[in-house]
Amino acid sequence: MSRIITRRSQVVVEFHHVDMMQVVHNAHYLTWFELGRLAVLEGVFPMAWAVERRIATPVVVSHCEYLQPAVYGDELVVTTRHKILDRWEGRFHFDHAISHARTKRELATGWSAVTILDMATQKLVKEIPPDIWARYLALD
Repeated sequence: MSRIITRRSQVVVEFHHVDMMQVVHNAHYLTWFELGRLAVLEGVFPMAWAVERRIATPVVVSHCEYLQPAVYGDELVVTTRHKILDRWEGRFHFDHAISHARTKRELATGWSAVTILDMATQKLVKEIPPDIWARYLALD
């Protein structure tokens, strides 16, 4: 039985997010997707723990569809969903949506995928240690 976990983050559009057209520059949406990814991954690979063990979770795919612009001062909600895997498939997949907090209007959707890298060897992790996998399966 598959299980999907959801993380939500709040973002306020600041001046440095907007471009000369006075809308949010497209690159910021990917940064906001990262908020959701990290909210999930922090439960498995807390940043200090991962750095100490030299484990990285690099993004290998990132896709975004821009539906409507966000502007300075908008309050946004970033929703990230992740389907818990039954076994390690080499990537973790995340679905993202960014909506306007007040109007609920969807502004962008997308998805991303990360893998696990052993920073000492620069090789992909083929097998996740049982203690890490147990933490992953325990995510809620």
